[in-house]
Amino acid sequence: MIGRSATVTILLLSLAGLAGCHQPPAPPPVRPPTAGYWFDSFRARRQRLTRPEFLAGAAKVKLTPTRRGVRIAGHGVFRKHSRGVLDDLWGRVLYLDSGPQAVVLVSLDFIGWMYPRTQRIRARVTRRHPHSIIVAATHNHDGPDTEGIWGPGLLGMVPTRSGVDQRYLDRVERRVARAILRAVARARPARLYLGRFPVPEGLAVNLREPEDLPLVATVLRAADARDDSTIGTVINWGNHAEALQDHNRWLSADWPGVMCREVDLALGGVTLFFSAPAGGMIEPANRPDDPEPQRLAFCRHLGGSLAAGAINLAIGGMESCDQPEILLAWQPVRFSLQPGSTIALVFRLGLLEPRPLPAGRLLSEMELIDLGKLQIATVPAELTPAVGRLLEARLTAPYHMLITLGLDHLGYVITHRQWADARFEYERSMSLGPDTVDTLVEGIEGLTTTLRSARR
Repeated sequence: MIGRSATVTILLLSLAGLAGCHQPPAPPPVRPPTAGYWFDSFRARRQRLTRPEFLAGAAKVKLTPTRRGVRIAGHGVFRKHSRGVLDDLWGRVLYLDSGPQAVVLVSLDFIGWMYPRTQRIRARVTRRHPHSIIVAATHNHDGPDTEGIWGPGLLGMVPTRSGVDQRYLDRVERRVARAILRAVARARPARLYLGRFPVPEGLAVNLREPEDLPLVATVLRAADARDDSTIGTVINWGNHAEALQDHNRWLSADWPGVMCREVDLALGGVTLFFSAPAGGMIEPANRPDDPEPQRLAFCRHLGGSLAAGAINLAIGGMESCDQPEILLAWQPVRFSLQPGSTIALVFRLGLLEPRPLPAGRLLSEMELIDLGKLQIATVPAELTPAVGRLLEARLTAPYHMLITLGLDHLGYVITHRQWADARFEYERSMSLGPDTVDTLVEGIEGLTTTLRSARR
């Protein structure tokens, strides 16, 4: 989340506490949309239909910061300012609507997107259906600080003030909300297709457990029911978005940006990427000290290889998801906060925006979307593949996606076995605590029980 050396990070954050920190200013209140909450009116009409057609719509919006010298998030204690834009950052939206229920999937080219901001985007769109809107970050390490922990501070390294530009994030909220509404307004009769493709070896490495490297990506494609043209494509695979590596100073969407751009060009529509479990520590298979031309080339190679897999899958044929009916379950999740962890220090130092801490526990949310042959679960943290398998074992559909950093970003989650493994020292320091994995398992079990009841 913020670096590789847990000991150094905790020490520096402690020094920052001695130096004193400033609570970030509260964001302005969300104003009701000028045109009213027509999303709610549209959904009410759809829910009254007796035999509704399945609809899909998509949109995207450019989110590249316009200010020069933006602080780049994602690489340890080094406070880097951008020197320019390599490629644009985007918010990408796919709207799926089966009549009684609908879901909006939103992918943002950021390091993370915190729960209070997710709630604010929802409030700009709807009063009645907030849980229909799923917002997740690609975990991009080459974008602006959207959380607060890469700001100015002690010795020019450790943050003593939030690195968030409040005006920029407020602008992001407004633009993403408008993109959601555009996607809804563009919705048309659609079909869904599902598939998987093998990821070539040599693109990623697992630094902690080299033998545990997922090499399969899952794809959802929404196509126009009339001519089968692509409306939107969702790709789910686990790998950190940091092929440009630690020394990069260009704003970029990294390899997911390359992948989405190439799939957009080939298939049409809007392509979204969501990170599957990539913690502990799945990264691009190049080296941080490679010269910049090599890092740029590898970023293009990694993104292009993933794009080729998705394009070939779509052209070669995918499994049809006939007459999908959307079922949606959600529930609040309360996490214990481990005293002395880096995350606890970050909250204590006031680097993050204020959020509810009932009884000293972090409040977040999990969701489960059922499309018949596909189940999509959101998890508000970064998972190791082993934790991912624990959650997927509770899902029942032939296809499933885990959207990590879904709705929130609360550090790493590792298994109890990994907690006792010295190789996971960094992940322990960046975790809410050893019981976090149990909280997630209980959460997914509660969601699947809710969905089973809904089907009856």
